[in-house]
Amino acid sequence: MKKAIAIILCLVMMLGMSTTVFAAAETYTLTINNPTEGHSYEAYQIFSGTLENISGTDTQVLTNIVWGCAIVGEGYDNSTALLSDIYDAATAADESSPMKKLLGVKDAATLAEAMADNITTDSETLDALAAIFAKHIETGKNTGTQEYIEAEKNYYTISGLTPGYYLVKDQDNSLAGEYDSYTKFILRVIKDETVSPKSSIPSVDKTINDTIDGTYSEHEDFDINDTAYYKWTGKLPSNLKDYETYYYKFYDTLPTGVEYVQFEQIYLEGHDGNVVHSFYDAKTSTQMPAGINATINGKNVELEFEDLWTLYPSILPTHKIIVKYSARVTRDALIAEPMTNSVYVEFSNDPNAEGDGSKGTTPEDVAHAFTFQINVDKYDADNKDKKLEGAEFVLYYERTENDVIVKYYAQVITEEMISAGTVINGTAVDADDLGVVYGWTTDEDAASVLDTDEKGAISLRGLDEGIYYLKETKAPAGYNLMETPVKIEIIPVYTESGDEVSVTVNYKVDDKEQDSNTVGVRNSSGSTLPVTGGIGTILFYVLGSILVAGAVVLLIVKKRMN
Repeated sequence: MKKAIAIILCLVMMLGMSTTVFAAAETYTLTINNPTEGHSYEAYQIFSGTLENISGTDTQVLTNIVWGCAIVGEGYDNSTALLSDIYDAATAADESSPMKKLLGVKDAATLAEAMADNITTDSETLDALAAIFAKHIETGKNTGTQEYIEAEKNYYTISGLTPGYYLVKDQDNSLAGEYDSYTKFILRVIKDETVSPKSSIPSVDKTINDTIDGTYSEHEDFDINDTAYYKWTGKLPSNLKDYETYYYKFYDTLPTGVEYVQFEQIYLEGHDGNVVHSFYDAKTSTQMPAGINATINGKNVELEFEDLWTLYPSILPTHKIIVKYSARVTRDALIAEPMTNSVYVEFSNDPNAEGDGSKGTTPEDVAHAFTFQINVDKYDADNKDKKLEGAEFVLYYERTENDVIVKYYAQVITEEMISAGTVINGTAVDADDLGVVYGWTTDEDAASVLDTDEKGAISLRGLDEGIYYLKETKAPAGYNLMETPVKIEIIPVYTESGDEVSVTVNYKVDDKEQDSNTVGVRNSSGSTLPVTGGIGTILFYVLGSILVAGAVVLLIVKKRMN
């Protein structure tokens, strides 16, 4: 009798269940609190028996235990195969494992007794046994009447269950493709009970940065042709150990304006942020290890882990899968608008299945890349409506390197390059590329010369945030050359709302705020040399008159002396 009571206490695989005590009723109802909509449960009777009162108490227990109708019934008997698998598992188990205590079981009664004496609730051994039971239940022999109670209550009931031990699980293939996982098998003695099953699912986070080892965030800004580094952080389910194999695959989609380059790093990260195990590093590896498969198809980037247990047998649920890959911001990038990149994960979601089993998918997570533009408006200092054609500029920014200020000059796609069909990054430039900043050089002679058109305009696209300098190298005809460069600052301000990110771009010219990305640059007309009829001419006249008068005086004096 003591062992029968122990059976009741140990065969529980749900969190939050109350102590099992049988009431005097012919059938019972299992109520499953189900906060995640979409589960469809089935109850399979593993053991059956007789309810008896404990002498002198109102407590009832199950005795005379035999196989339930899901194991043995008319036309089928799965008990021999079930006991054989339990024997194999017990033989292979470590000497200290509770599974080892099941070596001598020969029928339902001895199995139930051995489990009660040696296996505690919510243990890995009990999980393993549940998985063995699941392999040998007779398909279609689930019992009870199922009903999902929707509305505000959101729970699931299975009613009409006779006394016994039951395996309760999700219906096969009921969660394929969902962001959910199948509930762990539940072994339970039935009376009217309410339980709260818990499933565990992975998640993925996507971030971006302009350096591979920098601080990643949901958004970053770039120059065109810059390298953007994307980072996937894949989290694992807390019940990872319940799976014999675990499949994990990233699906990533790049936006217009960003082009895949290569995978950089793939590794496992511990809870402390340190690298636990490196799978791949582009600096030291030439190909992916067996079991990790990369597929690149245009804008689609996929990375498949066939089985995490095979790839790293010491993997823990607290580990994170970190993947970093590089991409290039192209000249068709959107200006001051988010170039949104998304990723989701496909994962094993049935810990009860052999092999890969069913798979679910996570919601997408996104990261955003940005780039910006400035326009130049060249006009007469005395008449803003008079636009000046033919002014020439170079654009540069400064960076301190080894305590020395280094200037980087912009290389910009010009009309001459378009006419010549110049090829950049494997593609010929066209009219849509006019004004795109495609590179930077420290050689001022190699910088692009930017000249204003008949509207006094220059447009420059594909700039990162920061401070730039516009240096005039040739003034329009009849105007003075600017003595100092114009200082231009691009200041983006980001607003986040869930996965959405928007940007407001502020601009400063010579440290003064302005309300648009158009930089006004004025030129004064030339006045270095005196003009005809001016004071210079008068001076010549006066000096000439004095010289003439002096000559006359000298002539008169000379005659008198003679």
